[in-house]
Amino acid sequence: MGNAPEAGSWDFFVSYTAADRAWAEWVAWQLEDSAYRVLIQEWDFVPGSNWYARMQQGTRFARRTIAVLSDAYLSSVYGQQEWQAAQSADPQGFARKLLPVRIEDCPRPGLLGQVVSIDLFDRDADQARRHLLDRVDHAVKGRAKPPTPPRFPATVPAARRAGGPDFPTVDPPRQPDLVPCSIGAPLTGHTAAVWSVAFSPNGRTLATASRDATVRLWDVADPALPEQIAAPLTEHASSVGSVAFSPDGRTLATGSDDGTVRLWDVADPSRPRRAASPLADHRGAVLSVAFSPTQPTLATAGEDATVRLWDVAVPSRPRLAAGPLTDHAGGVSSVAFSPDGRTLAGGGYDRTVWLWDVTDPSQPRRAAAPLGHAGRVLSVAFSPDGHALAAASDDNAVWLWNVTDPARPRQISAPLAPRFGGALSVAFSRDGRILATGNDDSTVWLWDLTYPSPEQIASPLAGHSAWLLSVAFSPDGHTLATGSGDKTVRLWHVG
Repeated sequence: MGNAPEAGSWDFFVSYTAADRAWAEWVAWQLEDSAYRVLIQEWDFVPGSNWYARMQQGTRFARRTIAVLSDAYLSSVYGQQEWQAAQSADPQGFARKLLPVRIEDCPRPGLLGQVVSIDLFDRDADQARRHLLDRVDHAVKGRAKPPTPPRFPATVPAARRAGGPDFPTVDPPRQPDLVPCSIGAPLTGHTAAVWSVAFSPNGRTLATASRDATVRLWDVADPALPEQIAAPLTEHASSVGSVAFSPDGRTLATGSDDGTVRLWDVADPSRPRRAASPLADHRGAVLSVAFSPTQPTLATAGEDATVRLWDVAVPSRPRLAAGPLTDHAGGVSSVAFSPDGRTLAGGGYDRTVWLWDVTDPSQPRRAAAPLGHAGRVLSVAFSPDGHALAAASDDNAVWLWNVTDPARPRQISAPLAPRFGGALSVAFSRDGRILATGNDDSTVWLWDLTYPSPEQIASPLAGHSAWLLSVAFSPDGHTLATGSGDKTVRLWHVG
């Protein structure tokens, strides 16, 4: 910044000691990556600048000071001057000008002990990032009210059956003592995050797509003894974010950050081969692919804010079925067909879900007004009977919609809110009684949908060590596959 600074020139001044430089840079990077303006010594006190004047400018002109707390920082003279300057400018904390960020379990002596801190220790990188940004957002807004209402704290069985919103999927007795568990060791081989997992229609093959630009096929006929089939598919030039099997299981579609969709002949999974030339109509990353269950149609969604429909009746000669759907105002992260193939749902970064009538794929049309959410929509899935749509968004909630009549969708119950993180992926079990959510705290939650109000089943499934990016049920409903940022895939017995 070449001009003289003024009040509000930066959102945050990061105060730290040299021993904690790596932590300070990590914190600053996360903040700038989220569009905050940051002043940090390591990046901004360049040759020729007066470091002491810059330090004073930081404490004076930044809206808030982040103090990276450690035992080393607490013994630093300059660190003490910096946090005390922020505290003295806001002694009651009404403007929240001082944000202590503890990177180790250190004491907070004197006035520091009166300021609520952000604690990053004992968390992995993804959890720390989410915790940091959530708490910073609370500090900026001055409140931490959750986006969804809390559960009613009393137990009232009779009242639950007497009324309340109806969940349209099923209405049998609740799940009897389901105890899900991990099956065997995790599937390893990918060298980066696993973005997408999908079972073949016969349940014998699992496809996994990764940021390492590969797709792998696994024989999971016996989930306890999974084996990789053939060599990885390596023709994409960048991260592969989505994978889907055709209804007959003979074709696999993959979408990539390289802007292409590829079709693979997997009639013999041990000998997969390219089925056609890449589909390259999207301008930017392809974020989601989905086959219609009833027609030879493939839907693809991209960072370019479009959804495209392809006629794949002859997989070796795919062609556009219609012009792109352009209703979204931002990237479209997920698409899904209803079980009858008549409705297509698309969830996007513009915080909406659009429903389209694709009864005739050559003439798609809007089915209803967009469904609004409080955050970017990351994943959508229809229930097996087509009456419900689940949508996971980064407002830390999963929204359930009654789409029995796609022209008049309505919300079902309060949004589901995994207790310790947001949901990144959703999937229904074969019978529609269970909804699985893959969460950013590295766990899977299973929700019982057989009551008027969905409830969590058992404890969260834990075993991954990074964000849970994709979940998929096997066709028989007995196995759940999960893909994670920890580069592994896990199989779980769930029925």
